[in-house]
Amino acid sequence: MKYKKKLSKINFSRLIRISDTPHSIALGFSIGVFASFNPMIGVHIIIALFLSWVLRANYFSAILGTFIGNPLTYPLIWIVSLYIGSIFVPVKDFNLSNLGETSFYSLEFLLNVRPFIPSFLIGGLLVGLATAFLSYFCVKKLIIFYRKKKRMKKGNFNDRIS
Repeated sequence: MKYKKKLSKINFSRLIRISDTPHSIALGFSIGVFASFNPMIGVHIIIALFLSWVLRANYFSAILGTFIGNPLTYPLIWIVSLYIGSIFVPVKDFNLSNLGETSFYSLEFLLNVRPFIPSFLIGGLLVGLATAFLSYFCVKKLIIFYRKKKRMKKGNFNDRIS
């Protein structure tokens, strides 16, 4: 628990110290959060970097945003994404008994979970957009707050935020 707290403090302190505008940093972070809701593990950073390049956001904060998706949060992300996605694209033709008989690393497993893919992608897109939207405003406000607090400590009372 102590290490988890220290790790989150390190990542957030790195996010605050990035020398870029609060908009660019918050946009990059929210792009990373959006990319972490993609069900295809392994391409989150690539997606985040590409979208950051297209939208001219901060690359480093986008990579930090992808760390929202980790082995502790993936089960929750997947359950919520699948639930929301199944509202729009109902899952049909799924037999749970076939899933237990196959290996996770086999082609047969992929064929058995095929009915979930459309609802999983739609749910990940919708939930990812919602969390990215929320994370943009939260991170931008936090960066502005901490930079203003830092300037107050230095004695510079100029209200201009850079």
